[in-house]
Amino acid sequence: MDKIIYLDNAATTKPDVKKLELATKYYEENYFNPSSLYRGGRKVSCDISLFKSALLGKNRFKKVILTSCGTESDNTAIFGFCKRGNVVSTMGEHSAIYNSLMKIKEKGIEIRLAKLTKGGAVDQEDLYSKIDKDTCFVSVVHVNNETGAINPINLIADRVKEINPSCIFHSDGVQAYGKIECVLSENVDLYSVSAHKIGGLKGTGALICKEKLNVPPYIIGGGQEGGVRSGTENVLGLKLFADVYTERLEKINSNYEKMRRLKEIVTSGINKDLFTVISPDNGSSYIVSASAVGLRGAVLQNMLDDEGIIVGTGSACSSKKPFSRIISSFTKNQNLLNGVIRISFSPDTNEEDVKYAVERLNFNALKLSGKINK
Repeated sequence: MDKIIYLDNAATTKPDVKKLELATKYYEENYFNPSSLYRGGRKVSCDISLFKSALLGKNRFKKVILTSCGTESDNTAIFGFCKRGNVVSTMGEHSAIYNSLMKIKEKGIEIRLAKLTKGGAVDQEDLYSKIDKDTCFVSVVHVNNETGAINPINLIADRVKEINPSCIFHSDGVQAYGKIECVLSENVDLYSVSAHKIGGLKGTGALICKEKLNVPPYIIGGGQEGGVRSGTENVLGLKLFADVYTERLEKINSNYEKMRRLKEIVTSGINKDLFTVISPDNGSSYIVSASAVGLRGAVLQNMLDDEGIIVGTGSACSSKKPFSRIISSFTKNQNLLNGVIRISFSPDTNEEDVKYAVERLNFNALKLSGKINK
């Protein structure tokens, strides 16, 4: 196989090789334990503070808690604050949120999940109707990881706090961070992010939180991260995360315009007799979900894989499920659910590769449907 065309960037992205080399060079010279009191340790500790500040971007009055991934960030938020009353979230959450909510439900916490509109965005009025004086925590995903639907979290957070000023508002921002421009409202208390979705390393994440918010410790040990998340910091991963995010932020609008063109190539190029687009028009340009209605998305995925074209069939974290939990929450059409394909981009994706992938997607769908025999 001469070339791989990688179109599953919502699952993970290729690390930025040049920035990884720079981060590795830094780490080779600054390998000291940040908790050490000698000069080298103190320098790394100061550098960590600078790297964390870079992750805040244009946000003010927020702080950063380092984690190993978006899942840990989500878990830190949920298990730290969901201890009483009821919790309100949506049917469109990543499994790191959804499965954590199911776990605390076992402990007697009432879970209320808002419906989705067609395409995967939250039904905002349904969400607000579920919040009352006993709601302790609300979590709404920023960008749906399967369909790319964008929830206006600042607007939602502001409305949530009008209904119940004392509840904590959290958003999983993993598919939005570094991809769509957003300065967090003061009413967004917690925001989960991950490095490997934007050219960083797996095993690196963060929880951005309101500066004065007292986050309960999730991992206990030596007291790093202000006692919230113990364990020696992943300095290499953090350095790379800060560097790639800084560049993404500088190019966020031009990158988004490029993704918009790539999304248009897919949505206009797929065979409309075979495919139904699931992603909303106003969703993230980084993600396109469509269904080869009546066919098997997993079979199409394998056929493309044999040709060196890599696409997804939904969330990589729940790929063993027969149907998408998220998409099946707003449609019961099993023929549509069976045929889901997710194509997702990064700034490294080029137009010619996407055009070729669409051509082969159409060909293989025709072949699978029996309309051609080649």
